[in-house]
Amino acid sequence: LYYISKSAIEGIQTLLKEGKKDEAALKPLMDKIVDPTNVPDEEMMLPIDMRGVGQDFESVEDIVEALGVVGAAEAFVKAREYFDANKEGEPEDERPKPMAASEWKRT
Repeated sequence: LYYISKSAIEGIQTLLKEGKKDEAALKPLMDKIVDPTNVPDEEMMLPIDMRGVGQDFESVEDIVEALGVVGAAEAFVKAREYFDANKEGEPEDERPKPMAASEWKRT
């Protein structure tokens, strides 16, 4: 489980749906995922389930290095979709919840 910027993942999803799979467009959004300490305190952070990526990685940086910016962006979208799908049937009240970046930074 990992938390990522809501605006970053929504921006990535929009760009990918529009067919904009170029590194220049995706990189600023990916930077917010790779270094979430730069996310403004008031922004929401969303949980994602990295099992949705389909591979094991040691870190976010490793994902970007192995898959490139575009591939990593697609992987994070898959991880968010996997979390939303709740394939394990985890009760809603026990699932990780979105939180403000300020709260996430304190954890």
